[in-house]
Amino acid sequence: MKKLIATLALIIAAPLALQSNAALAETEKTKQVVYHVNKSDMNTIKAALRNVTNHINSPSGPETQIEIAVHGGGIAMLTEARNDPQLQAAIDNVKAHDVEIKVCANTLRGKNLDVKDDLYDTKESDVVPSGVAHVADRQAEGWAYIHP
Repeated sequence: MKKLIATLALIIAAPLALQSNAALAETEKTKQVVYHVNKSDMNTIKAALRNVTNHINSPSGPETQIEIAVHGGGIAMLTEARNDPQLQAAIDNVKAHDVEIKVCANTLRGKNLDVKDDLYDTKESDVVPSGVAHVADRQAEGWAYIHP
């Protein structure tokens, strides 16, 4: 009888345990933040990457989805990184923590830049039609906004 009760308890508990694990996986990233980088000043760009790194390493880091939206002068983050190993390392570090860097198509056209030839570690899928619109859309979706 005890074995039967234990078996029934397992049969009932197993789906509940799986359901709670599924819910945990779905709510893992409960916060969203977009960092807005639009200045070409390398001190500002490096500070932004430090801010993102600090955010990743904070207690809320694991539960936060982070994007960096780059447009205008901020594109220097990716053009300068092609020849700057320290900048490359900072970008690689944040990307290793699932941070996405979104790049403005208008900036690319305006500065005559090619994703593959002129930007560090950038794919076509990283390009958004408008950097400022992307930031505004994220804010409208409830994302926190940070402009270092």
